Amino acid sequence: HCWLKASISACPPPPCRPSAAPSPKSSSLARAAMAEAEAEPAVVADGKGADNKVAESIAAKGTNSYYFAHAGKKDDLTGATRIEGDGSLQLASDGMTKLDVVGGVDLAPKVRWREDYAWGDENGKVKVYLDFPEGSLGKPQVKVVPVFEELKFEVVVHGVTAEPQGVTNGTHRLFGKIVTDKCTCRINSSKTRLTVTLFKAEPEEGAWATLKKTSDQPAHRLVVSCGSAVAVAWT
Repeated sequence: HCWLKASISACPPPPCRPSAAPSPKSSSLARAAMAEAEAEPAVVADGKGADNKVAESIAAKGTNSYYFAHAGKKDDLTGATRIEGDGSLQLASDGMTKLDVVGGVDLAPKVRWREDYAWGDENGKVKVYLDFPEGSLGKPQVKVVPVFEELKFEVVVHGVTAEPQGVTNGTHRLFGKIVTDKCTCRINSSKTRLTVTLFKAEPEEGAWATLKKTSDQPAHRLVVSCGSAVAVAWT
């Protein structure tokens, strides 16, 4: 152990290497860049003085001038033709332009069309029944909005829930035509049922087989008579 320590302490330290001196070529380039920067004319920001200094620098050094990029003449756009387009595309403009939105944005709440209704035929009219929770139709904010057409109806109830509810025959036409100005809507006394009454335009055609037609094929009525009893069936 003593011999190992002595050997380590006897080792001389590594020689220090002197830093490499800059090459003559790099030194000359650096000095040339500094000289050019010092010799570059200062450009002032007031009118003709700035233009004269830039012109002098370009004239003296040509393409080597710092301001050579400014030597070209600016394009004269006074006679340029502005492209407006045919209106099918929205082009960029200098100012703010209000866009024309066709039809606007539909912010009306969506209606939940209910299919749990009941209906019945009463000779010259058809009644549709839609039930609600106890007393819910008696709220002061409840509003019933009916729309009657010759072969279509829809009744929307607002205010019972956050989402309006309604009943309609939808995309399928009614089984028969109705008299629009005679159709009515009524809420019962317990405020639990909405009754829609549709008056038939052709009551002589007899009872409706369905509330709405599911196909464009006309239904055929079959009348079976047996004594004083008459049965009507639709096929």
